[in-house]
This record gives sequence, structure tokens and C-alpha cells, in this order.
Amino acid sequence: MRQLPIAVDDARRSACIAGCDTVSRHVQRLCAIAAACAALCGTPAHAAGSASPTPACEPLVDNLTVSQFQPGIPKRPRRIVVLEYMFAEDLAALGLMPVGMADASNYPGWFDYDKERLATVPDVGTRQEPSFEAIAALQPDLILGVGLRHASIFAALNRIAPTVLFQYSPNLEKNGTSLTQLDWARKIFRTIACLTGREDAAKTVEAKLDAGLARDAQRIKQAGRSGEQVAWLQELGLPDRYWAFTGNSMAGGVARALGVELGYAAPTREGTTYVTSEDLLKKPELAVLFVSSTGPEVPLKQKLDSPIWPFVPARRAGRVALVERNLWVFGGPMSALRLADTMTEQLLSLPPPTKR
Repeated sequence: MRQLPIAVDDARRSACIAGCDTVSRHVQRLCAIAAACAALCGTPAHAAGSASPTPACEPLVDNLTVSQFQPGIPKRPRRIVVLEYMFAEDLAALGLMPVGMADASNYPGWFDYDKERLATVPDVGTRQEPSFEAIAALQPDLILGVGLRHASIFAALNRIAPTVLFQYSPNLEKNGTSLTQLDWARKIFRTIACLTGREDAAKTVEAKLDAGLARDAQRIKQAGRSGEQVAWLQELGLPDRYWAFTGNSMAGGVARALGVELGYAAPTREGTTYVTSEDLLKKPELAVLFVSSTGPEVPLKQKLDSPIWPFVPARRAGRVALVERNLWVFGGPMSALRLADTMTEQLLSLPPPTKR
């Protein structure tokens, strides 16, 4: 190859360096613009140009949702027994099926997500009293439970397989009143994803949830219904006595994301408070979304057949809607998405409050 004269070579080198400097300045300018746009939009700077990296998994000892765990958990457990419905839903959303589940046959009555497949998972007893023999026969490499039910049998479960017990709900005293069950459920979901090596799958699921919340919030806003008061009532099968979910519940977290207000927003330890139809007399602007404890064979009119319900402002204004019972608000991200969609659909199906 013919060698270039030194003078020509130096000239090209100088031109190359100048060109690189120009490109560098353009790149820096673009990065600055991206950062400024991100700041204006409230978006992390890395999200302005590319997808954010999957967050690192924190040690279980530092994880606030974990109440007890057994060291030595395998890196990618696949034979997992779950002793609570939320964990079954979480595994299914991550593309895994548990090998055993407590109260498996009752899952479809309270949860909708992947209910056909999860109803066929081998049963290992009740959530309150799981069967050690049934669990051991499945040869699990991980067991997931909740501290409020399974702390007393933690040692026995560990003799079968490494066990992780979760704190089911945030503690008001330790975690503050602003943290909702939605926030907590998402953190549990991420922890299960870390335990199973499914962090990328979890990121996809949470992106789907965030997109759904944003879509539903936009629908409510466009309908001019933002800021409306809503009560999410759970029928308990008791005469004229219901759970009203509070601001720190899953329903409270979803309502906040949708831009509506819960009629009973004050946080409680369980995320619920007892109300009667007499209490509803005091809330003239309230819309009531009434979660049934029975199947569709019992209509709303029959459920509201009491001496007081006819005088409740929400009923007089036709602002009460019945919600099917398998929308349980103690689930994971997929239940939260369905809750958001249902809350939006039912609210928009009701007439707006009368302006005073």
C-alpha cells in the first residue's frame, strides 16, 4: 500500500480530531436537551432515550416485605409451593406455575387471573393449616407463605424446603400512611421475580400495569370525572354491614392513580373499615361500587333490600354498581390492573353527581 506523505497524514488527522470534537459537542447538546425534557416531564433522565435498566435485587435481610426466610435458597427455584393466592398470581404473571397451592380449588372464586390453570394446581391443604405431607410429596425447592398465618410453622416448612414468609401488608407505624397495598404488592411481586430470576418478566408486567393505570386515568379525566368520590364496598354476608376499603388499601392505591377519591380515605391497619347503609346517608356525593359475596344469580336490587338503603343518596341517584366477587383486592399487579379497569368502567357507567 502506498504511504501518504506525512503532511497529508497530519492534515487528515487534524480534520478527524476536529470532526470528532464537533460530533461530541452535538452529542452533549442532545444529552442536555434529553435531560431537560426529562426534568420537565417528570421522567428519569435515562428513560428519555432508552428503557431503564432492571433494578438490582436487594438482599432479603433488607427487604421490608419479608418477615422470615431460610438462607440457602436456590438461585432459580422451579418447584414452588405457595400458601397464599397472591403468590400464585404473581408466579403465573411471571410465566411460572406453582407445583402446589393452598386452597387451590377456591382460587377462581376470589381471583380471575389465569384461574383455569391455577385451579388445577395440586392442593396442599388450607391457607390457615397447610398439609406438611402434601407439600413434602411435591418435593418443592421453595415455599412461599405469609407471616401472619405461617410464622408458627416456619421451622416445619423449612425442614421440607427453604421458605420465605412475606409481611402481607405495610405496617402503618413503620412504613407510614402514604404507602398503599398497591405499592406493597408491587414490591412483593418484584421480590418473587428476583427469587426466581424473572426480573425482566416483572418489568414487562409492571409496564403493562402502569400503561393501564394511565389509560384509565385519562378516560376518567376526559369524562370530567376526576376527583369524584367513590366507595369500594365489599359485601361480607352480614346484615347491612360492609368493608369499605381505605386510602392505604389496594383500592386506595388504584383510586389515587386514577385521579378519584375514596369516600373512606383515612388509613387503617387492615386497609378496611366497617360501614353500614346508615353511614352512607352522610355522603351525598358518593358513588358506590359494591363487590358481591355471591354469584350473579343475586341481583343488586335484592342486596340493597333494607329499610335504610332506599334513602341512601347514592342509591336514590342511581349511583350504585355491582361488581363481581372474583375481583379480590389482595392480589398482585394483574389483579390491580383488573381492579383499575373495573373501577373505571363501573364509575363511567354511573351518572355523575348532581351539581349543587
